[in-house]
Amino acid sequence: MTKSSVRIHSLDYLRGLAALGIMLYHMHLLNFGETDSSSPLAVIKIYAVTIFFILSGLTLYKVYYHSLSYETIRIFFIKRVFRIVPLLWLATLLTFLLSEEAYTLKKMAVNMLVLPGILKPETFIANGAWSIGNELGFYLFFPLIILLVQRNVNYLIALFLGSLVPFLYFTYFVLDPEVPLGLQWSRYVSPFNQFTFFLVGMGLGALRQAPASLVRAAPYLFLVTLAMLFAYPVSGEPIHLTSGNNRIVLSILTTLLCYFIYIADFSFLPSAAQWALSTLGEISYSVYLIHPIVYALIRIAMGEAAVSQPYILIASTVVASLVVSYFVYQYFEKYFMNLAKYFNVSKKSTVTVK
Repeated sequence: MTKSSVRIHSLDYLRGLAALGIMLYHMHLLNFGETDSSSPLAVIKIYAVTIFFILSGLTLYKVYYHSLSYETIRIFFIKRVFRIVPLLWLATLLTFLLSEEAYTLKKMAVNMLVLPGILKPETFIANGAWSIGNELGFYLFFPLIILLVQRNVNYLIALFLGSLVPFLYFTYFVLDPEVPLGLQWSRYVSPFNQFTFFLVGMGLGALRQAPASLVRAAPYLFLVTLAMLFAYPVSGEPIHLTSGNNRIVLSILTTLLCYFIYIADFSFLPSAAQWALSTLGEISYSVYLIHPIVYALIRIAMGEAAVSQPYILIASTVVASLVVSYFVYQYFEKYFMNLAKYFNVSKKSTVTVK
């Protein structure tokens, strides 16, 4: 069987590990402060989300290249809404209830209506939701891109080359390496700065099947690329990971990382490890949005002990977030995915969309 005819479990593995890495980064940030760019956690902070964008483009391409038509565009959008928006609303509401910040009516409207936040993703209330806003923005253009690529794959190449213009503009001119990333966050999270990665993922999905020799070597190449990503010589404020030549090199390594895990065969792993990694991938969306809420609740429950015993706070948050995310996926996310069937949007697909 080809990659397009079976579920691509390896993508679940990477998606889940990326979400876990982001949670660990946030645990460090909330308890010990920002990390130096030389830290693997700093790299994860930036490029785990890049991985999400690439995997999203790749998976959607594999699912919809042959099945999307003018008649099914409505189905595509409704499926995406049911998959993404309910959990985003839940995370937004819980964040609002736990926050001490007084949000304006306008900001709440932007979050609940979702679409305004696509153009200004920094206005989302839920932690990490900026990337969801980017994703939703990409989805608006995805059907048109697929319909064009069905006619001629060169349209995808042209779109990618066109997307490099804003990408390089942000990388070399908009993002100032002398200014902390936090002060430029609204610039960094702009969808115009991230769209290239979604198109890169679609491009990976359009590639021909890799030769057998490369498939056999892929697990090892994945590990080598991951080591190179973490070992790349950069230091200082995290802005240095997102600007200039550093961003180009790290983006290429991240793309290679996604490609190698995409073509790799991990059937040699113990069945327990495969189950754990697949499950982590399935619950990754919940892990990504829910862990800041779980952290806030546990911190409240621990009281003053949360300050004196940060490692207990971190360990409790990680374990509780995984457990809570599992149940949220099983009984909340799946509920809305199944609810989509009543709108005639659930068609059998050989690849599961995340």
